[in-house]
Amino acid sequence: MHLKKVIQKRDNLKKIHLKANSEKNILLISIIKLSQKLNFYVENVLLNKYAIINLSNKFNIKNEFITKRFLTKNKFLNKIEEKFFANKELWIYLKEEQKYSTDSYSRYEDLILETNKNVKLDFITIGEKANSFCVKNKLNVIKHFELNQKSFSTNLASIIKLLYVQDNYKKVRFVINSNKNQDNAFTILPIEDFDIDKLLNYDKSTNLNKLDEFAIIPDIDSFIQTSIGIYLQNCVQALINESSFYAAKNGLVKVNKIIKDLDETISKVSRKIIKIKRENEIEEIVLLTKNNSEHTVFNKGDQYGK
Repeated sequence: MHLKKVIQKRDNLKKIHLKANSEKNILLISIIKLSQKLNFYVENVLLNKYAIINLSNKFNIKNEFITKRFLTKNKFLNKIEEKFFANKELWIYLKEEQKYSTDSYSRYEDLILETNKNVKLDFITIGEKANSFCVKNKLNVIKHFELNQKSFSTNLASIIKLLYVQDNYKKVRFVINSNKNQDNAFTILPIEDFDIDKLLNYDKSTNLNKLDEFAIIPDIDSFIQTSIGIYLQNCVQALINESSFYAAKNGLVKVNKIIKDLDETISKVSRKIIKIKRENEIEEIVLLTKNNSEHTVFNKGDQYGK
């Protein structure tokens, strides 16, 4: 290969390397910001959950957002419930746009299809790919949000709160791609079932150990209802941020792999450039030596002629 072409190839690779490094820096900044937001919302959810459950227990409040409906140890009543009340759940499916080709959502989609065989599922989809999957598999989508849609998380929390009671769902579950809950979905309602601890990388204790010292305004029922709304907003935000956080981490892994491969390729091309330059230098030396040798012979011939 001609030297200029090899040098051009190396320069092009360096430009790609520079772009990949810029993307890496953007991802690192994004990961730091998302991590901070995630911790904020998760800690808020933990606080909300603790306050709601403990206050409802203390004041003997029966609320379908907190505990399972028709919760009883009576086997006869359980059979009646199973016969006359359909096992119906609301699932929220968030699917990020995958910049790099991976198959990280297939396990969740297998879970969705398998669960749908035994449980009546309704879906709220977030992202075009999530909606396409549900439409393709003829799943019942009752609401769709785009990932870049403004304030969709606030609207989503309000819709969940309304539909949970209105449509008599037994559970509300949230499907995101996360290494903290692989092959499964997060349960966000009823509140007692939300496995918030899976989002924490450490043991977190709340500071609400003395509930008696707090004033409940205006009354306990209103406080619980308001707290449930705040819980759902924090819950939705926590899971959306976890999804974005995990997507950014996966992106960083891919970009690091690209940078590593580019480093190796640039190194190989650089060695090739050195090799070609040396070969060219040797050729020049050989030509110069040959020319000098021929010139010397001609000079000697002239001398002999004289």
